[in-house]
Amino acid sequence: MSLLTDENKRQIGELLERMDEPVTIHTFTDDCETCEECLEFNREMAETSELLSVEEHEFDGEAAEEYGATKYDHGPVQVLEGGDVSGVNYFGLPTGQEINSYITDIVELSTGDPDLSVDLIEAVQEIDEPVEITVFVTPTCPHCPGAVQTAHRFAMVNEHVTGEMIQSQEFMEVAQEYGVRGVPQINVNGSDGEFTGNLPPQQFLSEVKNAL
Repeated sequence: MSLLTDENKRQIGELLERMDEPVTIHTFTDDCETCEECLEFNREMAETSELLSVEEHEFDGEAAEEYGATKYDHGPVQVLEGGDVSGVNYFGLPTGQEINSYITDIVELSTGDPDLSVDLIEAVQEIDEPVEITVFVTPTCPHCPGAVQTAHRFAMVNEHVTGEMIQSQEFMEVAQEYGVRGVPQINVNGSDGEFTGNLPPQQFLSEVKNAL
């Protein structure tokens, strides 16, 4: 059964017309409740642009270790890869409000032009140690996509940065471990730093640097 209507596909296709270079969605699945739905969703997404492709992987395969998909013990996981960038990660279904950040990430990976000011890009590139920015979301949260996009944009401009979206309802044990009560909750290197809300990018970066 198709998850995207013809109108959905038309709209997504129009947005993806801005793509310049190929982007691959690496999708890692096991026997999780939403894994088949996630596979079908990504397959249908890939039908909307010749520059978008899906590589499907078993959760217990070598690629899962290589791309860090096994970090939270189950699927579904998507790693977006464009050019030499592969630090843009989605743990859970990127549907609901998160389809907005998903499409934006694909386009910006493809164009190599994340929506950050030159000064902010330079400031992000000053980070010279590994940083994991984890953004906990729910599918209905209208403020979450903005926080996800900021984390992922930082990952696009600095190879030391990895941005993770985690759907709290699909990864409940992880959300409980990090004490998530409101979203978007952003954690930096696990418990090194924590803040909440879709902050302006400059303030978001200040919070990240304060945690280092």
